[in-house]
This record gives sequence, structure tokens and C-alpha cells, in this order.
Amino acid sequence: MITGLMGLLAAVAASLLVHRIDAVAHRVRPLDAVIDGPVILVSGMGYLGLLAVSGRPVFSLILIVGGTVLLSVVNRLKHRLFHEPIVFLDAALTLQVMRHPGFYVPYLFPAPVLAAGAVAAILMAVLWGLEPPVDSAARLAAVLGIAAGLAACALWATLFFPARRKAALGLLTRYPPSLSANADFSRYGLFCSFFLHGLWHVHQRGQGGNPGIPRFQARPAAAPAAPENLPHLVLIQAESFFDVRRHMPDAPADLLPHYDRLRAEGAGGLFQVQTHGAYTMRTEFSVLTGLPLEALGSDAFNPYFTASRHRVDSLAWRLRGLGYRTACIHPFFLTFFQRNRVLPHLGFETLYGQESFSGASRCGPFVSDAALSRFVLDWLAASREPAFVFVITMEAHGPWKPGRLTGEPGAEGVADRPMDIYLHHLRHTDAMLGTMADGLCGLDRPAALCAYGDHVGCLPDLHRPRDMGYAATDWVLWPTPMAGAGSTRSLRPEEIGGVMWDVALGKGRR
Repeated sequence: MITGLMGLLAAVAASLLVHRIDAVAHRVRPLDAVIDGPVILVSGMGYLGLLAVSGRPVFSLILIVGGTVLLSVVNRLKHRLFHEPIVFLDAALTLQVMRHPGFYVPYLFPAPVLAAGAVAAILMAVLWGLEPPVDSAARLAAVLGIAAGLAACALWATLFFPARRKAALGLLTRYPPSLSANADFSRYGLFCSFFLHGLWHVHQRGQGGNPGIPRFQARPAAAPAAPENLPHLVLIQAESFFDVRRHMPDAPADLLPHYDRLRAEGAGGLFQVQTHGAYTMRTEFSVLTGLPLEALGSDAFNPYFTASRHRVDSLAWRLRGLGYRTACIHPFFLTFFQRNRVLPHLGFETLYGQESFSGASRCGPFVSDAALSRFVLDWLAASREPAFVFVITMEAHGPWKPGRLTGEPGAEGVADRPMDIYLHHLRHTDAMLGTMADGLCGLDRPAALCAYGDHVGCLPDLHRPRDMGYAATDWVLWPTPMAGAGSTRSLRPEEIGGVMWDVALGKGRR
């Protein structure tokens, strides 16, 4: 019994220590029931649960502490690669991680972490055989401890109920979250920031200066030119696309000839995305809705979590009011980020996913950008009405692992470094932009092309000058410049929809 109690105290103390060290600010805080309560409950109940099942105090202690350390390591890896800690709405992506582990495991569980886990598993198996189990009384005490912990959890959980809103708001007033993942992690630690963000999401979303995602409200359509003169609009979200030459002085000047041509004939500039290496849906949502992330409150962590539940005003809805057909073409699973539910709520009438690309050519594991451009151009050629097409590419998606291009035509001389593999795909994206522009010229209806990069990729060889900002990708609009050929302008994601709207209404069109 005493051994079990000592193990419980050690598990809680070790978990608190790890979580406090893991906070970016390393701030020393007094023990606080709110800030440290979630860590105490989770680690304490985890230890008691393992003790009740295994009967082995040392085994249970090491497993809890090891799990805490693993969470800390994964959190630090996420912060290093994606520039933010784990956030509470990441839980909404759990099934996505399980269905597509190849997108996440190489980043958050690299080979050294997996090797350390394998060694730890062997050592834990040896410890299981060496440590004798405790008597039934100790196990019963552990069960009673779990019951007490569940009662405490239930008390905390009631704060999420509408009837406890007053108490929850009092707690949020005493410990106000900034809704900045990094700032709140530094101030409160991981578990407590989860808890406070969750309370805010339930009780404060839609209130005050953090309105969250508004519900759809139909707008009267602006009076356009004659419908037969409305141009086709193609908006391309190019996976991990950016002008890498800004960050690689030794990159060949002619790396992106088609992009350079479109920039010279149209308009473009830096695209100030607010994510790095992941969270494509944040950029995507702001582009399509014109809503900046900082105006969304807790919805900004994963705007598609809420957008999958109700309609949201968007560029697509407004273009439909002008008489446009709207379609999204994405050669991958539309269930990813719940796009199959979100995109209709954002005004897209027709969705084309991976099932529409059976037999299409691939480059690496994904449908090639060349095949995607052919599909888009064929679809537009068959459209008798003005169309707005949102295209989401996949070919350049990471991770860029060795062997990815083995047997790939034209990739025989490409090395297995991530940067070399990425540059191979980047050239294909550039070629796709040229093919799209040339193909649009052959249509019966005038057309405009706009493309942007959703985020910079997690490339180990990438050097980011401080004055550039790690988040900047690039955008281009062709052939309808806003202020003359070759004009340059820096845009944020929420601004690009306005550019497309102006093109639809003929503002600045040649």
C-alpha cells in the first residue's frame, strides 16, 4: 500500500515537473489547482489505472513518466517543425492521423523517437517479469483512487455545461487565455491551455471581440457585366509552393520559368500565410471566406471543425449569386479535413476527389500536377457557363523521404535529399502553371488564373532570412493584373478572394 502511494506521488510530481519544464517560458509557478489540476488528475488517474490492472507500482510509475516525457518530446518536435505546440482542436484530427499516418509519423515520431520507444518497450517487458505484483488490497485502493479521480473529473467537466457558464466565465476571467497557442502554452502549460481553450470555445465563442465563424447570410449579388462575358476563374492552392530562390542563393535562376512568365505578364508577390509546414485548412479557409484567423477566436485553431457543421459566407457563394458554377477539384481523399462536408458549406456545388482520378498518372505517391491540370482544363472546356474552380494540388506534399522517386521517369538523377525531391516536384508545379495558362487561352470564354502556396514545407535544408519571415509563400494572378503587368503586392490569405471578386466584376481586366 505504501509503495503504491509513493508511486502515485512520484508519478504526479514527475509529470508536473516535465510539463513545467516543457513550457516555453519556463516560468516557476506556485502550485495552483487550476493550472496544475489537469496534470495531477491525468497523471494520477493514469498511474492508478495501470496499478489496478498490472499490480506493479514501479512498472506503472515508469510507464506514466515515460508517457509524459514522450508527450513532451512530440510537443517540442511539433513546436520546432510547425512553430506551435499541440492545441486542443488537434483532437479533431485524431482519426485523420490514424488513417494517414505517413503525413504525421515522420515528423512527430522520427526514427530516433521510434527506436527509443522500441528499446523502452523491451525494458518494460523485462521489468514486468522482474517486479512481483502487489496484493489485492493495494489494487482495491487504486480502484478507489480512480473513482475519486473520476468524481473530480466530473466536477471539472460540469464547467462545460450551459448551467455552469457563470462559474466557467469566472475561471476564464481569473485565467484569461490569449488564444495564442504559443503564449498560452508558455503561461499555462499544455494540459491547462487545452482546458482553458476548450472552456473558451464552449462559452465565449461568438461573444465580444472573438465572434468565431459566422453563419451564412445570403448577400445581394452585385450587378455584373453580361453573363456571357464573365470569365472562368481558376484558383489553385499549390501544395507547399513558394519561390525557394529567396532562401537558396545557389538555386538556379531559371528554376521557375513559367511562374516567372506569369508574374511578368500579370501580378503577384509574397503571400503572408500564418502557418508553417501544416494546417493547410487555416490558409484555405481564410482564402475562401475572407476571414482573418485572428478574428475567429478559438475557431482559428481548426476552422473546418466548425465549418463542417453549418454554412459560411464565402467567395464561392457570392460567385454563385453572379451565375457561376462552382467546383472543387482535389485528387485526394475528400474526407481529409472533412472537406466533403466543409466545401459544400462554403458554396461548392460539385466536388471531384481521388475517385475521379483512377488511372491518372502519378509522381511519387500522389496524382501528378500534370494529370490534374489536364482534368481541370477538360472540365472547363465542357462548361457552357462561367465557372469558378478551386484546385488543390497534391503532388508536392511531404514528407519527401528517400526512395520516393525511385523508378520515376525523369527523376533518375535526383538525389534522395528532401530538398532535391521537393525541387523535382516544384518544377512540376511550375510546369502545371504554364500548362494551365496556355490551356485557358484556348477556351471559348475568357479566363483568369490565380495560384498561391498554402504554406512553406518542412525542409531541413531551408535557410530562412529573418527579414523574409518563415511564413511567406507566393501568389500570382494572370492575365488580369490589378495595376499593370508585372505589378507586385503582398497579400494575406483573407485578401485574395477580393482580388478574384474584382476580376469577376471586370475591375482591372484588360
